[in-house]
Order: sequence, then C-alpha cells, then structure tokens
Amino acid sequence: MTLYLPDPQSIAQGVGITLVVAGAARWFGAVSASGLWAGLSVGIWVSLGLGSPGLAVVGTFFVFASAATRWRYADKHRRGIAEPGGGARGAGRVLAKGSVGAALAVAGLFETFDPWLVRAAFAGAFAAAAADTLGTEVGQVLGRTAFTLLPPALAKPGTPGAVSRAGTMAGLMGAAAVTAAAAWAGVAPWGWVAPVAAAGLLGSLVEAALAPVLRRSPYRDLLANLVTTAAGAALAAGAVALLGLRGGRP
Repeated sequence: MTLYLPDPQSIAQGVGITLVVAGAARWFGAVSASGLWAGLSVGIWVSLGLGSPGLAVVGTFFVFASAATRWRYADKHRRGIAEPGGGARGAGRVLAKGSVGAALAVAGLFETFDPWLVRAAFAGAFAAAAADTLGTEVGQVLGRTAFTLLPPALAKPGTPGAVSRAGTMAGLMGAAAVTAAAAWAGVAPWGWVAPVAAAGLLGSLVEAALAPVLRRSPYRDLLANLVTTAAGAALAAGAVALLGLRGGRP
C-alpha cells in the first residue's frame, strides 16, 4: 500500500507549532491539563497527515472557539450556561471536536481514499466544530428568540439543541473562517469556501435536530460533538463530489 507523506520538514514544523500552541493554550487557561495532552495528540496526527498547513485549519477553529467561549463569560456564568472550569476544555471535549478531523488527515495518507474528498471532509469537520461552538456561545447571549428543530418549538436561549438567528449567523462566520484558512494554507481550493462552510453549518444543525435523541445518552455532550463533526465532514465531501470540484492528487 502506497503512503503519500507530507514533506518531513513540514511535519516537523507542524509538530513544533503544535507544542508551542498547546503550551500557550494551557498557560492562558484555554485547556485543562488533560485537554493539553488531547490537543497535542490531535495536532500531531494532523501534522503527520497534512503537515503544518493542516494546523492552519485547527488553529483557526481553536482561536475562534476559545474567543467565543471567553466572550462575556461572566454573564454566561451568572445565567448557568457557561462552559465549566472557566472555559478550559478538557480531553473529552478536545477529542470530540478534533478526533474526526485528525482521523481524516491521516486517512489522506493512503492511496485507497480520494485525497480531495478527504481534504474536503477534514475542512468540513472543523468548519462544523466552529459553527457549533460559535453558534452556541454567541447565540445564547445575543439570540433574542431561539427554537428547537425537532420538534419545532420556541425555546429559551441556551437550551441544548436550540438555534437562533444570531447564533446561526455566528456559526456560518466561524465555518467560513475555518474554510478560508484551509484555502489560504493550500489544504483546499478557494472555490471550496462557500460549499464547505455551508456544509459545516449544516453539520451543526444536524446535531441540533438530533438533540432530543442525543440528550438521552449519559455522554450526550461528547456524542453531540462527534455527530456534529462527522456530519460536517460527510456533507462537505458530498458537496465537493456533487459539484465536481475535486481533481487529481494534491
């Protein structure tokens, strides 16, 4: 079986960047101790699969997600809807958000898989993660009216599975930023930004629609994040395939 490894220098750069960023994230309290190790794992696997360019996607998601989580944190904490631990992500949340994308980055090494579809799915997974986080963190503060998708009903902002116009717009902006980072870094063509960003947003809405089922699980938060990123990945790959945007090996 043939493996298509990135340039060794690019892998080494990616690992170095991962170590620095993970250390900084821990220093500023963006991740817990367990989240640090989980983040290192995600970053190293992405570096192995896509080299340092892949970290532009991961890093953009991380910066936007961390900023959105810290934004008006005291207000969210007072209302009982803030992330626990001062917003520091633990290993469970880090892996739930990043494991699908990391696995796809590694899958792209193998000739068995279409490299363009894998890259689309990789970008879509992190676009969905960004859409989900920004949609939640912004929507529960700015969203005046929220509603659940299944069953359709009005809900209080911050209700699990509820969406709002403000949150949806923020989620789309986050997904677009992540996809634009993928294009800027050379992971994906610029022509993918619109369809993959839309797929990321739809991935977050799939999780919102399935919220009544997911809430029955004792691991509902982790499962919801996995569903979000997997849905975003599948929808992004499907969009690229249907639009005929993929080509030969990158």
